[in-house]
Amino acid sequence: MPQSSMIEMIENDCCSHLDECETHCVDLSARDLTLFPVEGVNFSQITKLLLDHNDIESIPDSIDSFPSLQVLSMTGNRLIRLPDCIGCLTCLQELLLNENELCSLPDRISELSQLQILNLTGNCLKELPESFGDLIKLKTLHIEENKLEILPSTLGLLENLEVLELCDNTISYLPVSIGRLKSLKILNMCNNKLDSIPETVGDMLSLETIDLSGNNVELLPSHFSSSVTLKRLFLDRNRITQLPDWVAELSCIEEFTASDNKLHEQSLTEKFGMTCRMIKHLDLGGNFMSQLPDSFGHLENLEQLHLGSVIDELERRNFQNGNWIGYLPTNFCQLIKLTELHFDENQLHELPDDFGNLINLEFIDLGQNLLYELPESFGNLKSLRICQLSKNNLQLLPSSFGNLTLLEDLRMDNNLLAELPESFCQLINLKTLDVFNNRLTEIPSALKYLTKLVRLDLVDNQFNIPWDEVPQIINSSKYPDRDPTLKNNWRGRPRQDLSMNDVPIIKLEMQEVEEFELPPPSLNYSEDVLKSAAINNLSIWRSHNGNQKRERFIRKFSTMPLFGQYNRKETESEEDQDDSDYEVDGDEDEDYEPPIFVSKNRNGNIRNQTQKETHGETEDKPVEAATSGENWDDEIEDIEIPVDNPYKFQDIYVHPAPKTLAEAGYTVDSHLFLPYDMHSQPFVRQKYIYPIEDGQFDDNSDENTEET
Repeated sequence: MPQSSMIEMIENDCCSHLDECETHCVDLSARDLTLFPVEGVNFSQITKLLLDHNDIESIPDSIDSFPSLQVLSMTGNRLIRLPDCIGCLTCLQELLLNENELCSLPDRISELSQLQILNLTGNCLKELPESFGDLIKLKTLHIEENKLEILPSTLGLLENLEVLELCDNTISYLPVSIGRLKSLKILNMCNNKLDSIPETVGDMLSLETIDLSGNNVELLPSHFSSSVTLKRLFLDRNRITQLPDWVAELSCIEEFTASDNKLHEQSLTEKFGMTCRMIKHLDLGGNFMSQLPDSFGHLENLEQLHLGSVIDELERRNFQNGNWIGYLPTNFCQLIKLTELHFDENQLHELPDDFGNLINLEFIDLGQNLLYELPESFGNLKSLRICQLSKNNLQLLPSSFGNLTLLEDLRMDNNLLAELPESFCQLINLKTLDVFNNRLTEIPSALKYLTKLVRLDLVDNQFNIPWDEVPQIINSSKYPDRDPTLKNNWRGRPRQDLSMNDVPIIKLEMQEVEEFELPPPSLNYSEDVLKSAAINNLSIWRSHNGNQKRERFIRKFSTMPLFGQYNRKETESEEDQDDSDYEVDGDEDEDYEPPIFVSKNRNGNIRNQTQKETHGETEDKPVEAATSGENWDDEIEDIEIPVDNPYKFQDIYVHPAPKTLAEAGYTVDSHLFLPYDMHSQPFVRQKYIYPIEDGQFDDNSDENTEET
């Protein structure tokens, strides 16, 4: 913008009413300014100047023409440096320079003797000048998202500092002088490279919030003077193995998170439950804890409890990342204010009988535990909206389960359920239902009452249903958006690598079928369906009405499928007969039974013997016959079985098992599988059995001894 136009705009928009304005504020934000407005206008009365979101690259030396300026905001510009004369703004109280490109600060910034708020977030600063400690009236300091590596030792001179935000830098240590910040209330050092915390941090007297998450801290200070004032303590994603004793003395604590650390056994002492009764949010997920204190039920104000996994389902695949807690304290169900419970990926074998006392629960995740049943009182959780029970050993649901009438999302996949209770039809608000990989033998009749259902997964059960009895579900384009409260919790069947790196195009085609004769076009056939039927050894019949004769498509070859077979009434010998043999009268159609659909069962074992079809019979080939010929090895090695999930649901864990579990008799796998896409495809070799001949394994040592 030309300078003359900018001056005219300022005079018209701002200067005409300065005498009447009590705040003497000039707002030139988002005006596409490229120059700092100082020439041609008298700004001596201006106390607040807003220049946010422009394209200004520098502040001129004539900035001293603002002697009364108290607030200068230049957020979102292109500032690379500050002039030394910035120190002339002796009345400045707020300086907001966040989201610029500053690489350093001038030493004279320490002359801003009245400065109380300084925001330098989102710049490129690597260090602060030593004179920084002269800003003795500074109360709030934001330097997040920079490149700071060290802090000056003079930082401890800021005796009036209340807020210190230094997250998302590369700071490796804190100066010892930081303990002199007696007025500090908020200390945010998350996502840095801190290896340790100086003991002097425990000397601060007014701390209310500490955030040390995302560092490499192993030990915390042994003493803490702010235990009476601290309300929020965040220690996630560190290497802490043991909590200091003062954690159990935080009488005013409301939020405490220490997830994804190395806490083991009973890291919370009995005193914690008796003292920290004000706590509302507790997150200790992703550790090695095996026990909760017996006093845990005294946390009467607890609303959110996280003791499960900290890794999203799409990222962790089969890896367990929860804790190792095997049972709940007897007084656990006294937490009547609890609304959210994350207890997934632990070792729970059972729930207490009074679990239904948690009447305010709205979200519960008990997935990937060892539960084989739910207590009858589970039906008292009438506020429950989302219930995750995947990957357990559940065989039966309580009859009271239908009382959960507010339930909208229910995940019960990968269990041992053979049926659903009759009361299941009362879940009229259910929108999502996952019951895949169970032992259901028939489609639950209760589904017809679930009119709000938009997602239903019944795959991999033990259905044995005639085709004509399989219900048809109409596709809908009006599915609601996914509940954002579920985040990425998609616990279910193990998934393959979804990233598909370096795979620009995926093309799916039908396998080519040789010697395939198409039927007459008058039959209105689908060529893809016929090819698929030929590959999988299926008989396809044309639909018929009344006395119309059935017509069977001709298939001139067959391959033995390994899975998903279809039982047909005709035998292999009948398939070789003339087509006229299959023409039947309309009266015979009354006795016709539709083919039986047999679903795939992942719980079954893969065939232990490769079969070869020869004239309708199966034969085993001896070694001599199998290894004869030029391409005998290709014949054997090309045998593969298309298994969707070759490993089923193995217990695969990221963390090593604590000794207490081994001593308790739990079975823990100490190995790790490679990711799914790094495994070779499973295949089955032909099994050979050789008879043992008499004397084949006799020891000849006695004969040798006699000869000697």
